Parts: sequence; structure tokens; C-alpha cells
Amino acid sequence: MNELLRKRFSASSRRGLYPSARVPPLPGMEMRAREDTCMSHDLTPPIPPYAVSLHDRFLCSHCSSCFRALPSHAPQQCFDLKSRSNSAPPFSCPTCFASVRYCSSACFASDRPLHVSSHECFLLHQSHSGTCPADDDTADLRVALRLLYSLEMRGLLPSESTDLPNRIGGLLVSDLQKVLEEGGEVAEKIREGGMRMSCARNSGGLHGAVMVEEVVLWAVITNAVEVQVSKGPALGVAVYGPWFSWFNHSCSPNACYRFELDNWCEESTSCESSSFRVSPASTDEASIAWQGWYHEEGGLAREFCKYGPRIVVRSIKPINKGEEVCVTYTDLLQPMAIRRVDLWPKYRFSCCCERCSASPQLYVDYILSCDARNLNTKNNNSATAEYDELADLLHEAIAEYSSEDNPKSCCYKLESLLLSQSSRGNNSMENTLSGRKFLLHPLHHLSLSAYVALASAYRSLYIIGLYEEQNGEALKMGRAAAAYSLLLAAATHYLSLFESSLIAPTSHFWLSAGETILNLVQSSISGKAKEKYESKFRSVSHFQCAKIERLSRDEFMSNSMQFIECISTILSRCWPFLVRSFSYLEKIEDPINFTWLGGAILRPLCSLGSKGTTAFGKSKCFAWEYQSGRRIEEEMNCLYQLAIYSLRYGRYLATICYGPQSYLIDKLTI
Repeated sequence: MNELLRKRFSASSRRGLYPSARVPPLPGMEMRAREDTCMSHDLTPPIPPYAVSLHDRFLCSHCSSCFRALPSHAPQQCFDLKSRSNSAPPFSCPTCFASVRYCSSACFASDRPLHVSSHECFLLHQSHSGTCPADDDTADLRVALRLLYSLEMRGLLPSESTDLPNRIGGLLVSDLQKVLEEGGEVAEKIREGGMRMSCARNSGGLHGAVMVEEVVLWAVITNAVEVQVSKGPALGVAVYGPWFSWFNHSCSPNACYRFELDNWCEESTSCESSSFRVSPASTDEASIAWQGWYHEEGGLAREFCKYGPRIVVRSIKPINKGEEVCVTYTDLLQPMAIRRVDLWPKYRFSCCCERCSASPQLYVDYILSCDARNLNTKNNNSATAEYDELADLLHEAIAEYSSEDNPKSCCYKLESLLLSQSSRGNNSMENTLSGRKFLLHPLHHLSLSAYVALASAYRSLYIIGLYEEQNGEALKMGRAAAAYSLLLAAATHYLSLFESSLIAPTSHFWLSAGETILNLVQSSISGKAKEKYESKFRSVSHFQCAKIERLSRDEFMSNSMQFIECISTILSRCWPFLVRSFSYLEKIEDPINFTWLGGAILRPLCSLGSKGTTAFGKSKCFAWEYQSGRRIEEEMNCLYQLAIYSLRYGRYLATICYGPQSYLIDKLTI
């Protein structure tokens, strides 16, 4: 299953436990800019973690110290605990029979003492012995054990007789008692996980209360982030100290973050405050907490982790001196109501950021949730019950695909839903005003969710067709995958014109679209033609993005519109080829210019002004009829150009959001 889909639609419990950011600090604690900062600037140096752990699936293939992939000659299958074979790789933990592996003697020496002393060994042995579910990932418990041991060695754990603290080691752990009293999935995980941690720490037995284990596990649940250093699944879980965990949430953030893998060396493990472009701002009480933590941090930053992925916070908007710097904890492509529902159980606050508190609601939130029948009115009186039913059906189809991996069924169900709930143009809308069904438009958040799933499902069907050598069917599935990928990228680009923080997900979608189209081209040609395309792509893979240093908002908008105009021109020639014989896609008149949806789209675009927006404010005369006489080579040449510009634009946005060091920039391969 495609990773973009996995990240957005994986089981909610896993996504909830490893969010894109952490619980917000107590009132009065925040990070503010020390100076005026342009967009696309690193605000922090690489920050070392408090504790890290690989997900179980990567214990055999990656170093548990530095998170780098093990050499290709290392065994790829996990060690058989029952056989206790001696065929372990050179650097592995003999205590847990090579469940944990290392790429070098330096990584082995730096990590194994903590691995053993934290009782992670016993937990792994227990997990692989068959006493736990086979699909039960232990990363959260293992990182909690590591964090607990490190805190314990520094005398930072609360005693069993004291009240539950608000913080441990600078990490917020308040509201644990309320969570446990209210019950639910998170409470169950804390109680069960606390028992398993206590059992591991006592070598199989329980020892009195498990309050300390529960507190530390709660600290992991509310402060951990998933480590993403490649296009595949997240490698593991990491907990960072207040230099990162004290960034507040906003639904209109001005910063995001990336991870960097760094080999440990003595000189690179501490972070001096002078190297940060941000500083804490707090009340007197919070200031005391910060000073107390910072005094300890001199030792904590050096001694907690001599390994593992560093995290860097980066600006994605211009930031004024003294302005609060925020990241996001949730999916920004959801409307306000869903964002708030998503935030409360995990973080226990109702977001009141500028985007959420705007009255009337901002255009981006209006368009994400409005009924298509209301696009040209000031009302959004949708049929709630019918919308809820539609949302349930859509999420059910996506969940079925995620769990059963049946792409053909997913495509049929989702496209049937989209067709039955869609409309084309004002005339069709007028004809359905008297109907009762909730009508979707391409910019609705449910449509976007469907596009993510459909792009992934058709990609799977495309690969299946190639494997079974059904080239005609593979080409058809590949066309649909490319079309939905482009539609998703174009829709999020349009929304980013009104909420600029959406350039982060937009960068991923354009890169995914470009790669999908490029794969389609490469599988459809052979011989010298393929060599020609691959040679061209190698030169593009080293393409230097437009200058991003000291980038102003106007310069960014101008550059973006130039990319989009090029993409729009090329797409006008090949969109009919991509969507032919796909009923829903054929209803999309223009995947770049959404003015065909009506006046509600035109009005806000006019208010943006004339700088770089003319391509979206004017209708274009495109020859949309499929030209059956065109040869497949001509179509592939057009698609190749489209892939290149999509990749270039995606890389440009990714460089702004994550920097030139990001895997999104460095890892583009043929």
C-alpha cells in the first residue's frame, strides 16, 4: 500500500500515539523568534533525542543506535530466539539473541549499555516468545523503558508516594489521572503498557505499583514523534527535550521539521542556546521550570543520547522577531470541526489558533467542508446526516483497503461514491438542488481523502498488471493512478493559495505525482527510447531549485505560479489521455483551474491580486477532446515533460519546507 495512504489512513490508535508533534506546553510556555526570519530557514540546530527506538519491523534491517540501514550482507531475517543460532551479524546484542543490531562497533558501544540496563532485552524476548500478539509493535514500550532508565539514573523520576507531576525531564505529563479515569483506548494502552514495562524491569515479575511506568509511557505517548527519513514507513519513535517539545500547535503553522541521521561524535551531541533562532517565552512559573530544565540539560543533552536521529525545526513562512513559532499536530487538510475532534483525545485542548477562531470561518475551511450546492451561496446548510453517512461509507472503503489490501474493490467503491455524490457545473447543481443527497466537489476534504486512496489503489493495480504482463491493463491502471495523483496535487496547491502552510503536504503530493507519471512512462517504452528518457531524468535529478535563501512571500508566489502555468500548459495536452474511460475523472473539466466550479472559487481568487495569479483567474481554451490519432510515443513524451515539471515543483516546495538536506530532495531516483 502506498505510504502516503498509510500515513494518513493507518489505524487511528497508532497515528494518535505518534503524532506529528506533541502535547502543547502548559499555558505561558511557548517558543518565539529571536529575530526576523525569512521563510525557508532552519530555526534550530540538529537537536539530539532523549530516547529513540526502531519499530519492530526494522530491528533486523537497521542499526538501533544511528538508525542507518545495515550493510546488505547482514541477514535480513530476525534471529530465531528458539534455535539460539550463532549466525548473528557481527554487531548485535547477545543478551536478547540479536534482536537488536548495530552497524559498527562505535554504535554497539554507545547504545548497548542503555539497551541492556533499561531491560529492553527482556521486553523483546517476551514479545518474540509468543506471549504477545504477532502484530504488536513494541517501539513505544521500548522507548519508554529507555527514557525511564535515563531519568532514573539522574534522579528525575517521581517517587511512588508523591502526587503525579506535571513534568519529568522537561516533558509534559499532566492530565494522566484524568485520562485514566475517563478510560478508553489510550487509558487501556497506558495501563497494559505500564504492566508490561514493570514486568520487564522486574524480569518477569510485578513489583507493587506501576505509577512510574505509566507516567513515563504517558510522556512518550504525548511527546513522541515518528522518525521519517525516507519515502517508506517511519523507522521508529523518538522523544526530544523542551528545545523541541515546547513548540506549540497551530492549524496555520509557520514552521515544520525534518530528521537528520548523524553518526555520534563528542563534539556534536550538545546544543548551545546561541545556535537557536528561537527562545522560550513564559510566565514566571514557567520560566522557573525552563531554567531548572536548562540547568539539567547541559548534562541531559550530552548523556541521554549519543546516537539517533536529530530533529531540525524550519520556517515555512516569514516570521517577525518576537512572533510565536508553531508547528502542527494534526492533518491541516481537514476542516476545523474534524481537526478539533482529532486534537482533543490526544492532546486535551481545543485549538483556538487564528485559523480556528476566525469569524466568519476562513475560505479554506469553508471550501473543505461545504456542500457543492452551496458553492455559490453564503450558506453551508448541508444535510448533516447524509454527510455523515457518506463519510462513513468512504472511510469504510479506505479502511477495508488498508486492512485487506484489495485495490480493485477500493477503486470500485470509492469511484461509485464520488460519481453518485458529484456534480458538474452550475446547471447540474441547479438540477439537483431539490434532491436530498450531499454533493461533493473536488476540493472537499472527503474528495481529497478519496483521491489519496484511489491514487494508491490504482498504483497497486498498475504494478499487478506489469507483474502479470497484462500491459494494456497496466497502462490503463497507470493512467488512473497518474490522474488521481495530479488531481490531488493540484487541489492541495489551490488550497495552499489561501493557507500557505499547506505547501508542506503539497510538496509530497507533487513529488508523488511526478514519480507516478515517470514510472508510467518508463514502463511504456523500451530500448533506445527508454535510455533517452533515463538520461534526461539523470540531469533533472540534479536540478537546482530556484534560489530560496531570503525568499519573500511575493517571490515564492511568483515562482509557484510559473511552475503551475508550465504544468497547466502541458497537462492540457495529456489530461484527456489520462482520464479516458474513467467516468469520474472525465467529469473534471480542468484539474488545475477550478473556476469551472463557480463564483465561490472566482471571488477569493480575485482578492489575491494580480501577482502571479492570472493563470487561475482566467479561463483557458484547451482542446480537451482525446486525439485518437496520436501515437503512444507522443503521449509518453508529453507525460515525461509533465513528470519533470511536477518533480521540479515538488522539490522546490520540499526545499523550502525541509531544506536541501531532506530525503525528499536527495533521494529522487529513476
